[in-house]
Amino acid sequence: VNQKTEARHILSLVQKLFSTKLSSYIERPQLIRAKVPIVKFRDKNTMMLESFSFLFPNSCVEFDLNVNNVVGIRNTFLLRTYACIEKRVRPLVLVVKKWANFHDINDASRGTLSSYSLVLMVLHYLQTLPEPILPSLQKNYPDSFDPTMQLHLVHQAPCTIPPYLSKNGSSLGDLLIGFFKYYATEFDWSHQMISVREAKAIPRPDGIEWRNKFICVEEPFDGTNTARAVHEKQKFDIIRAEFLKSWQVLRDKKDLHCILPLRTTTQKR
Repeated sequence: VNQKTEARHILSLVQKLFSTKLSSYIERPQLIRAKVPIVKFRDKNTMMLESFSFLFPNSCVEFDLNVNNVVGIRNTFLLRTYACIEKRVRPLVLVVKKWANFHDINDASRGTLSSYSLVLMVLHYLQTLPEPILPSLQKNYPDSFDPTMQLHLVHQAPCTIPPYLSKNGSSLGDLLIGFFKYYATEFDWSHQMISVREAKAIPRPDGIEWRNKFICVEEPFDGTNTARAVHEKQKFDIIRAEFLKSWQVLRDKKDLHCILPLRTTTQKR
């Protein structure tokens, strides 16, 4: 379906249904009119989810619902494979997402970074270390991540990829410090694009989607900019400042609680 017209219309109907017929089960349904529109909502702690309590042990689970976002299916299995081939990927991604959320730079609808962009930034960093922790799966296994592969076959690809054996034995703590340092002091935001597909930083294309953008993160399958929501210099400056400040604090204190207080994070959630 056309995402800007048909998908948006379908989701507007879903939002109305959530707000009326299903209001006792669902709260805060909101239509986000992005390039790929979504309905954001949270469940309520009701009888509806009791039979799924093993999946949703806590109430107020947050959901993003889209319609026929084909690229989203392909990149979901790509990210899943990266998480499976190297055990440090998952915890590093989770702590970066919690950090970004705590510092209010993890909301594309408010002009900051989407969770997807943050994940790609973590993968890119792990690919660009002097001794890489991750390869480019799309380069190493082009048949498994062929963007033209029929959708019903996409889920089979991750099962065929063996673990990646890196000589880099860095701890999660050292990798987190290095992640903040990379984006605070090393990455050239003005001239480079983050590319997980190429496993390196590459020069920005000259197309309209990349020109005069503050952050450029390449979507691995369709080549769009996943960080296009960051369109205000003020928000970009805030994001960069958080990377720099967190790197400096973590480098000196070596204590995660200094940039992500556990008690405050729990209360905020």
